[in-house]
Formats: sequence, C-alpha cells, structure tokens
Amino acid sequence: MDSAFAHTVLDHIPDALLLLAPDGSVTFLNRAAERLFGYPRAQLLGADYSLLLAEAAREGLHATVSGVLGAAHDGGATAGANGTAPVFAGAGRRADASEFPVEITCAALPGGGPAAVALSARAAAPRATTARPAPLAPGQAAAGRPGTLESQLVPGTTGVLPRLTPVEHDDQLKAAVLRDTLTGLPNGTLFNERLAAALRREDSVDVVIINVDDFRTYNDMLGRSAADELLVEVASRLRNCIRPHDTVARLGGDEFVVLLTDCHSISAVAKRISDSLYAPARIGGSTVRPAASMGLASRTAQTQDGAELLRQADSALSAAKAAGKNTWLEFRPEMLATPTHQSGGETGLRQAVELGQISVHYQPVVSPGLGAVVQFEAFARWERHGKLVPPNQFLPVAEQSGLIREIGDEVMRRACAEIRPWLAGDAAYSVAVNVSGLQFQQRDFAGDVLGIAASTGVNPRQLMLELTESVFFDADSDVIRQLHQLRGAGVRIAMDDFGTGYSSLGRLRELPLDQVKIDRSFVAMIKTGKEHLPFFRTMINAAQALGLKVTAEGIETPAQAKYLMGLGCDALQGYLFAKPAPASDLAGTMGSALDAIDTVEAAG
Repeated sequence: MDSAFAHTVLDHIPDALLLLAPDGSVTFLNRAAERLFGYPRAQLLGADYSLLLAEAAREGLHATVSGVLGAAHDGGATAGANGTAPVFAGAGRRADASEFPVEITCAALPGGGPAAVALSARAAAPRATTARPAPLAPGQAAAGRPGTLESQLVPGTTGVLPRLTPVEHDDQLKAAVLRDTLTGLPNGTLFNERLAAALRREDSVDVVIINVDDFRTYNDMLGRSAADELLVEVASRLRNCIRPHDTVARLGGDEFVVLLTDCHSISAVAKRISDSLYAPARIGGSTVRPAASMGLASRTAQTQDGAELLRQADSALSAAKAAGKNTWLEFRPEMLATPTHQSGGETGLRQAVELGQISVHYQPVVSPGLGAVVQFEAFARWERHGKLVPPNQFLPVAEQSGLIREIGDEVMRRACAEIRPWLAGDAAYSVAVNVSGLQFQQRDFAGDVLGIAASTGVNPRQLMLELTESVFFDADSDVIRQLHQLRGAGVRIAMDDFGTGYSSLGRLRELPLDQVKIDRSFVAMIKTGKEHLPFFRTMINAAQALGLKVTAEGIETPAQAKYLMGLGCDALQGYLFAKPAPASDLAGTMGSALDAIDTVEAAG
C-alpha cells in the first residue's frame, strides 16, 4: 500500500484519529476528528493536543500519553495488562467550548519519527440510568417523556449524549465565559484563577506577558480579518511553546500571558517563544514575521499575590518596549523606579523645566536625490542624575501634567536658535519640531510659533511642525484653523507616523499638509529588500500625486534605504545615517549621514 493511499484511508475511516509529535503537538488529524471536536484542520495542526480536552481531563491524558511514550522509549510494551492499548476516559472539549464524554485510545508509533503517538477518539456512550423506565404509552415518543435521554448525535459518531441538566448547562456557559472567543485560549479571568491556584502551591511560578509588536500596523494595512488571523496564529504558536500543564491566555487585543509552574529556565521559554513567533507566517495574502516584546517575572519570597507578579511582568514589558521591541527582559526592582512609575516623576520633570535642564538633540534627514542633508529633526532630552531619560518615559508624564506646553515651547525656541546658522546656508534647509495636540488647545499657539521664529531670526518657511494623525482629527480642538494660519505664514506641516492612525489617502487632500512621514513600524517590515510590499508604492505614489513630499523614518539598514529609494521616497531618516546628537555635533552627524548615503549608493 503506497503512502498516498494509506493517507486517504486514514482520512476517511469513521473513527477520529490524531497523530502527535513527541512534544504533544498535533501532526495529523482525519475528517472524523474534525467533526468530533469541531475544529478546522488548519487550526489544530501544530496545536497542543490538550486543547481538545476539558481542563479537568488534561493531566489524566497527559499522564497516559507520557506513560505510553516512556514505555516505548524503554523498549517495553505500550499495551495494558490485558494486551490492549491504554484507554483514557474523560471529558473532551469542542471548539464551541462545550464538553462531552470521550474515550481516547493511545498507542506509541514505532520508528521514533515526527509522529510519536496515535490517538483514537470516540464519544463515550452515556451512562445508563439505574431506574427502569416506565413503559411507553401507545404513540408516545421516547424524546417526549420527562426524565429520559434525548438523542443528540455527536458529529462524526453514532453515540448519544444525555440532555443537559440546568447545572450542566451552567457549567458549559461558564466554560464559554472563561474562554477567548477568537483563539479558544483562556481569558484573563480564567488565567487569574489558575495563577492564584499556582501561588498556593510550593512550585516555582513564572509569568510572561507578551505584546505583538506593531500589531496596529498589521490591522491597518492588512485589515481586521487578517489581523484576527494573525492573533489565531500567534495563539497556536504560543501553545506549542509551553508544556500541557502550563497556561497561555489572551488578555485582550494583542496581549497574551503565559503561566509557568516548576519551570527551570524562564528565559529559555522566552527565547523559544521569540524564535517561534518570528518565523514567517502567511497572513491575509502577505508574508509577515510577527515579532513580540515580553516581560518576565518570577515569584520570590516577597511576592504577595498574582496582581503583584503581573505588575512586575508588565513593568518588564514596558522596559522591553523602551529597549527597542522584539526582545524580552526579566523584572528588576529598579524598573518600578522610572519617571513614569515614580510618584516624584512629575516633580522632577517640573524642576527640570524650571532649571532649563531640557536639552535638544538633532537627527539628520537626507535627500537621496540630492545626496545631502536637507533637514534636522529636533528631539527633547532630559538628563537626570547624569543619565538621559528616554522620551517615551518622560513625555507621557509631561502630557499628563500639562508640562508639555512649556517643554514644547522650549524645544522649539532652542531648535530655531541652535540650528539657525546652518539654516542660513540654504533657503531649502529646514528644522522639524514635534508638536503635541495639547499645545493646539492654546488658541494663540500659532501666534506663539510665529513669535518664536521671529525672535530667533528663522524664516517661517524653514520651520516644519510634525503632528501625529490623531491630532488632525481632534474635533474638540482648534487645530485646522491654526494650521491654516501657520501655513499661510510659510510654516510647513508634516503628518508623523503616517499609516498608523485614522487617515486614508483620500482624506489627505482635505488637510493642510506639506509632507507625510511613513512610520518606522512599516519600514521594519523590510528585512532583505526583496519583499513584496505593495502598500509602500501605494502610499508614496498617492501622497506625491497630491503634491506631498514623503519621508520614511526608522531606516536602520542599507537594504531598507535602497528599497525605499527605488520607490522614489523623497527623504530618509534613521540610525543608518546618524543617531540624534547635540547641536555641538552637527558636523559629525552630517558627515555620518553623507557616508551612509555613499555606502548605500555604492552597494546598488
């Protein structure tokens, strides 16, 4: 019998059959298994077999499978004492979260290949009642008699299940409430229950919080359906990275969490997760590599409860994101001492503003067509206790406290004053300053900007303000009126982080804009420069057709620069050319940028 025919036979036999790899992942299932458990084949392949069992049944079947594998590994028989394969009886779980009695026969496969265990599953017949039923009256249907069984055929079987009692019905509803409807994973409520139970035992307890990096980008570019498909894929990969008795749950959105008990190396698990998620996936017709940031926390003698452990993991996650994403960090106590967590963070920032301790660093923007630096973008910096505080840590504090207005004015004033000598060299040169939507809540903000330009001797045409997409659609602010006032005076306006928010290309024509900046999360999709990413061409061509210039930020590799240059992108910005540096090092950053341009052009 050839292998193709054997595969066809297995796929069409009436009994549900699954093959498992040594790690417990499903490598094959036939049509009867799909019908029995209600999952499509694509969703189960690669998933852990414990997904098909009710919570209470998982440890029992895991012990049975482990026993079968252990016996096979030792060279012993895998059959029971009576010569038959071990049979596990418990509760199965369908895709709709309903549970049903099931019998699963386990057998080890010879050869030690990729499929190590075969499972044959069938719905168990209902238990017989001890009371003898009364005779049926003539013409009375069995299903109509109170207290008897109603025939409910289980898909793919000939077994019957008893009519659910109110208690059983409530149990099924509870099971559904405790599950994420998209991925089938436990939700936050069920996870917290398991975490609390784990902390009551003596085993080690570890928690990993996982965020899919730039998930909003996938949602915006590929669509909601594809983004959901990505979440299902991430959930499947996470299941394959943990043991059957560990838990992976979805907390909501793109956030997942893993509970590990008696784990010898949490960092090894994190690496396994990172490697698994970064493997290419075909989602919505595009090939993507879903990277993730992770925060790790482990129970110590001082851990009070699950909430504290999750708070520690969340702090580590925030630190991982600040470190550049696509990484993981284990919790350290000092992570709770960043300005965003310190109660004195606002006080310290206020003192920094009053004492003039907010400085400005500059990053060059290059024009590939001219082979020159044409702009510097200004970034606020706060040096505290001899160390620079990352902007993503102190700017949220500034916005929450209202200090962003004072900091924004100071940054703009310093930028105009410090860059003015360079601006004088060419009327085409400009300086870009980021502006918060809160600053536009000042009705005289446009006048303040023009006043700063006048007092520092900068031509308004050499000043560019960068705003995120959301600011343009703030119906409660006076944004559009003030933007028209600024543009009328010559100030240029750029939409920062383009593509990550609310706007469509069609709406750009309605806005007072001169430039759009493609967000770094899109640029990060370019790995080798050989990817097929048609949305780049769409964005660039459409924006330029509306008379807008296009800058791509976050350029870190020559491949990214070359790819975007080939699409006619007007300007490029990123660490490939230079990191932000003080005004005293402008000559050095320009030299670095020009060297990078030469390197990219030479490579082409």
